[in-house]
Amino acid sequence: MTPATSTFWELRDVRLDGDRQPRLWVDHLEIGDGHTAILGPSGAGKTSLLNLLVAYEHTDLGQVHCHIPRSGTRLPLFWVPSDGGLWPQASVAEHLRSVLPPESSPDRTGILLEMFDLVERTDARPAELSAGESSRLSTARGLAAGARVLVADEPLVHVDPARLACYWSEMIEDCHRENTSLIFSTHAPEQALRHADRVIGLCEGRMIADGNTQELYRTPPSREAAECLGPVNWFTAEQALAWELATEETEFGIRPRDLLVIPDESGPVEVVSSREVGATRETRLRLLSNQASRTVTHLADTPAPVEHQRIRLKCRNV
Repeated sequence: MTPATSTFWELRDVRLDGDRQPRLWVDHLEIGDGHTAILGPSGAGKTSLLNLLVAYEHTDLGQVHCHIPRSGTRLPLFWVPSDGGLWPQASVAEHLRSVLPPESSPDRTGILLEMFDLVERTDARPAELSAGESSRLSTARGLAAGARVLVADEPLVHVDPARLACYWSEMIEDCHRENTSLIFSTHAPEQALRHADRVIGLCEGRMIADGNTQELYRTPPSREAAECLGPVNWFTAEQALAWELATEETEFGIRPRDLLVIPDESGPVEVVSSREVGATRETRLRLLSNQASRTVTHLADTPAPVEHQRIRLKCRNV
């Protein structure tokens, strides 16, 4: 577990029940300052964990201790729920003005409206907004509150992909300027890789990974933890030996950027097919010793493998 520099929450022996099994079961977890991403597939427990942090739900077992320090009139915590939590009677501008701290600059509302391209929707009510506009407004309101910690459940989830990276950058930069710690859940590994110092991976209500984002990306403890942070070519200990990627039994994953597909007339593997998918390539291979086949993902920055070509797999870092 990654120790928190300044601990805001401590969870011990926490259980949150579901219909058939616990939605969340955490033995011990500390969350502190910085930017923390909660990752995992649907039903993993991401929203359940955030709901406990903001006290929207309470544990069926165990304890959640909150230690966010107070500083003057600054809110200790603000929450951006998964549905946005917008107020139907309030305009876009009123959503922001109503949460601004007393010491905010006079142009803070206008700045946030510009950051999230909401200037032309200033007087609109939530019922008049698109899903993307609503998502941007709920995020802007969270930033407007100026809290010490912002907890966001899949922020900007409905935003058009063409503008998504821009809005994420605006949110992160604003958190840095205002010294706001961010705890966010997401299905998108790229947002965690770009913006999180720390990743907490969940699967079926259990914590499967917790640590520095880049360290977990490079050396994940398990296949499930690896897949939280994006595509990975995972080899069991038996496969690693058979595919001549290791000389001793060891289980590991190779990210697409680190997997080399090298032409070799004496190689143990034959190419079945290969196709380019954006910046990566998916290549179907057959192991000649036992005809076992699998698809590997690697960078599309080398000549495309040819059908029936003999090749050898190698990890770039070895």
